Amino acid sequence: MAINNKKQESANADNLVTLHHQKSPATEAFRTIRTNLQFMSPDKKLEVMMVTGSEAGIGKSTISSNLVLTFSMTGENVFLIDTDMRKPRLHKIFGIPNFQGLSSYLSGEKNNLEELMVKHEETGTLLLPSGPIPPNPSEMLNSNKMEKLLKECRKKAEITIIDAPPLLPVTDAVLLSNKVDGVILVAETNKTKKEVFIKGKERLEQVNANILGTVLNKYPVNNSSYNTYENYYYYGEE
Repeated sequence: MAINNKKQESANADNLVTLHHQKSPATEAFRTIRTNLQFMSPDKKLEVMMVTGSEAGIGKSTISSNLVLTFSMTGENVFLIDTDMRKPRLHKIFGIPNFQGLSSYLSGEKNNLEELMVKHEETGTLLLPSGPIPPNPSEMLNSNKMEKLLKECRKKAEITIIDAPPLLPVTDAVLLSNKVDGVILVAETNKTKKEVFIKGKERLEQVNANILGTVLNKYPVNNSSYNTYENYYYYGEE
């Protein structure tokens, strides 16, 4: 049992690079993303942002986790929500329970959002795990209850990051894209094919989603250019 715990701690350290490796180039890259997002919309603050990608397994959950931690380091009140109710991952990254969460709220089983939020003790970040996998994720995410949840987030948090499902396998992320202030796309170096990335981007454009930029995951650190507009680089594991 102790061995498993050590493995979990090691996995968390690898995923939460901004927390466990604060002087690394990867953490500096996330700080650059944060700064660019803060200045991207001077007239209207980006309060709710969604992280997604065209395909699964490209590190979007790792990106959203580190991005929210980077915002929390400025002292802002931040939320992180796992809306992937098909293959949730955030509870594994942060090592929190997932017996209740977003699906519990959207189904009406639980109506108090604050009771479902889990506080990450090291940073104070509030997390809403996905909860039990429901039979109808798309309908839940497109419901009035989801609209109500996001309104509550805007009232109670300065920044809310939504970890969304991939764009091409299911419609969930497209449905969410018009409910948020902006969308961050994730692609993986040497894995995401150009045509696959473009197809996912086109799905967002078809519904007039506000695409903020692209995070290129697992880009070699020594070659990264952290200040390139709309191209942010992070080297890490899924």
